[in-house]
Amino acid sequence: MHTALVVAHPGHELRMSAWVRRARPRLSIIARGSRSGQSERRIEASRRLADVLGAVPTAPFGAAFDVDLYRWMMAGDAAPFLDLVDTLAAGFCAGAVTTVVTDGWQNYNPVHDLTHLMTRVAAAEAGQTLGRAVTCLDYPVVLGDLAAAPAGPAVEVLDLDPQQRADKQALVDRYPEIADDVASLSASAGPAAFTRESLHRPLPLADLIPTDRPPLYEAWGEDRVRAGVYAEALRWSHMVPIVSRLARRLEAAG
Repeated sequence: MHTALVVAHPGHELRMSAWVRRARPRLSIIARGSRSGQSERRIEASRRLADVLGAVPTAPFGAAFDVDLYRWMMAGDAAPFLDLVDTLAAGFCAGAVTTVVTDGWQNYNPVHDLTHLMTRVAAAEAGQTLGRAVTCLDYPVVLGDLAAAPAGPAVEVLDLDPQQRADKQALVDRYPEIADDVASLSASAGPAAFTRESLHRPLPLADLIPTDRPPLYEAWGEDRVRAGVYAEALRWSHMVPIVSRLARRLEAAG
């Protein structure tokens, strides 16, 4: 097994379920997936789904709850994310990984974006250790207007046949704990969420980071502050110290 899939949240693997069935990758998931509280239901559902798809859960697998990830981001604390890079890189080396697929950077969700960048850094550093390139590709987690950053050139497009589409729908129905993201994506972006899977070559980081408008997660955070759910909205400025540290490691790894 020389392929790895690294995603931010439990359920993202459903977006690429046809590819996962074919590639049977090592599967890493950064968050445990509980948006509030300490529930393990989502990450355990992903563990069961991995067995069905033929993927192999690999560290990190549910490294932290979302509340912890956001606390680190709000503090601009890069250290936990750098530790996750080390864990990913060690796993790529141990598995002699040749290709890694990860969430696209889309300025939609900050955990998605950091997962994208951490994986790129880990792939580059693993390549240094292994003495050969570890190819890193990404896939669009969200589609249409929800994506606020461009996708890179497509290197593979899988148009699902009727059986593959039916299989994906069956998985969504079977794992409701982690299927909400795919279901909401289908409602907002149409049938493409169930009919096509694509892999892309990541763009340079300078082409992805927000420059002319705030990322979408700022507006959503402000809505939650107004609703009394959050005390403060996460902003790109909170992310900058973490992204800068990761970007320096990516540059150093060539």
